[in-house]
Amino acid sequence: MDTISNKDFYNDVSQYYDEMINFKQTLEGKTNNLKQFVSSNIKTAADIGCGSGIDSIALASLHLAVSAFDSSMRMIEKAEINAENENRIINFYNYSAQDIPDSFNSKFDFVCSLGNTVANIPPKDISATIKRFTELLESSGKLLFHILNYEKIIRVNERIVNINKGEKDYIIRFYDFEKDFINFNILKFDSENPKQKNLISTKVYPHSLELLMNL
Repeated sequence: MDTISNKDFYNDVSQYYDEMINFKQTLEGKTNNLKQFVSSNIKTAADIGCGSGIDSIALASLHLAVSAFDSSMRMIEKAEINAENENRIINFYNYSAQDIPDSFNSKFDFVCSLGNTVANIPPKDISATIKRFTELLESSGKLLFHILNYEKIIRVNERIVNINKGEKDYIIRFYDFEKDFINFNILKFDSENPKQKNLISTKVYPHSLELLMNL
């Protein structure tokens, strides 16, 4: 199956990303989840791989000064609209993790990278990326990142990620397992006319717990 770059993939997905993740319904849960990691001494946060801004908005609602980064410009544009709609002031920047300028070093009490962002980073870049996360932190800061349990997903051959039905469309997220990577696919089709469909794919990488702990 042909794949497209990660950036192009999320530029395309930005058109219906909020529908796919149930943005409004998910925001409250995101806020409650992040609350347990945000102590009173945390004032500034960086959200890396912010997508359409759901975690950035959750952090801002916890009274943090938030800077958010994403390699997809269309996702950034969507995130800016969502932040305005939620009355949150957030600084958004069109950078991938490794491209964040050194001027941001040691600026944040809290750095997070959620939504399986880490899985989009190729093995050759994962060490430098984790290092970049830590460089953004001030000396006593916290780093929180999330990746799916791919060891289990591959073992049980769990190909279907999610099936979402919107007002007009079905959106199905599913995997194809390859030797050194996984093809992450999103199929979107009209519920009344399934022939009106769009399928896009990109590579993700099943970084193991052992690798991440070592890093």
